[in-house]
Amino acid sequence: MTRKLLIPFVTAGYPTRSVCAELLKACAAGGADKIELGIPFSDPLADGPVIQATSHQALKVGTTTDDAFAIAEAFRGPPLLFMTYVNPVLQYGAPRFFDRAAKAGIEGVILPDVPPEEAGDLSAVSDRSGVPLVFLVSPTCTDARVKEVGRLTKTWIYLVSLKGVTGAKMSADIAVFAARVKKLTGKPICVGFGISTPEDAARVAGFADGVIVGSALLKIVEQGGGPAEVEKFVASLRKALD
Repeated sequence: MTRKLLIPFVTAGYPTRSVCAELLKACAAGGADKIELGIPFSDPLADGPVIQATSHQALKVGTTTDDAFAIAEAFRGPPLLFMTYVNPVLQYGAPRFFDRAAKAGIEGVILPDVPPEEAGDLSAVSDRSGVPLVFLVSPTCTDARVKEVGRLTKTWIYLVSLKGVTGAKMSADIAVFAARVKKLTGKPICVGFGISTPEDAARVAGFADGVIVGSALLKIVEQGGGPAEVEKFVASLRKALD
């Protein structure tokens, strides 16, 4: 059986830079294949209340895009992906952002507010750097848009499991949607939004190539848990996938 990818999400600088670094290590120890490192932004429109709160806290303690790069550059473990919004990338300077991402070994950049129709310039910068953009598709996408995402995708597609923000419940017909995306694109898919338990992860692994877990993990930290509790949670997801 092909190993299903487990991709947990950690907010850069949350709850502090040093603890964030420990959370990345905990995810690795728990069996993560890749880790999303969220660069905090003041208007995270795709994120639900938990990730919004962690972004707000990270910004409150002064976390910058440079800090996110520093955390990534110091980390030794599974490949990291950045998840953020287009504004921080443009503020940083897209060529500078992607070039530094390449040097840091970042495996991909996820920008939920960049639709494929508007990705032209960023795609070109991303292609030059060798750090691919990872596009999202949601259950509201037309076949034409899904095909366009497939055309632009160099690695895998981020499949949003619901019509809403992170942390909500998965759509009941997500398996049907996943099959449609795979048929239209021929690309691997990883599913995020709404996966909060090992049972959810096991269900999704039945039709996807990987699972992404963010809000449920960060809720552990929000409620006072530390790296040990996060490692235990990630290990429980890994066990369910295996």
